[in-house]
Amino acid sequence: MTSEEIYRQIKASQNGQDWHHKNCFGCGPDNPRGLHASFPFHEPSGEVRFDWTIESAFEGAPGYAHGGALATLLDEAQGVLCFHLGHFVMTDQLYMRYYKACPLGEEIEVRCWVTMVRRRRLYTKGTVHLKKTGELLLSSKARWYDMPDRVFARMFQGTAFPVDIILKVLEENQKRGKEIRKRLKREKAKTT
Repeated sequence: MTSEEIYRQIKASQNGQDWHHKNCFGCGPDNPRGLHASFPFHEPSGEVRFDWTIESAFEGAPGYAHGGALATLLDEAQGVLCFHLGHFVMTDQLYMRYYKACPLGEEIEVRCWVTMVRRRRLYTKGTVHLKKTGELLLSSKARWYDMPDRVFARMFQGTAFPVDIILKVLEENQKRGKEIRKRLKREKAKTT
């Protein structure tokens, strides 16, 4: 495929694997010890939403997920959300609140959304509910540093995805993010 054909096919990302390297601990399919979550973007809400089952490899207390694995899941989900909205970020702060132990082998619902964007900082929230009961198991708040393009380019130089293509995907994601914010603002104004 020529670079011109590749550029014509560039579109906004839908999953973490659309742009990230295959060995990523969160979404990489080739990492034998990774989470293997896809972090899909839910366009109607502008959120990352997905169901996931925690495997025994991430066990903490017998029969329950390790809190660090859950923190990683929400850190990655919120970070990928930022990318889906057109921002390449690094975690600045991550706050976790654990309400109940998360059982292994049970399906959970993960949901993450942006709460605020200020200069080079983004703020997000995330939750994990037990799917069969709807119980809130944990919640998270995060603050992100929006990385300059030059830092991003240096980090991804020589990886499987050419930097210029990832930057084009980010541009498409930014366009989508602006459209979603405008739409959600209009919808909110109608209800108030």
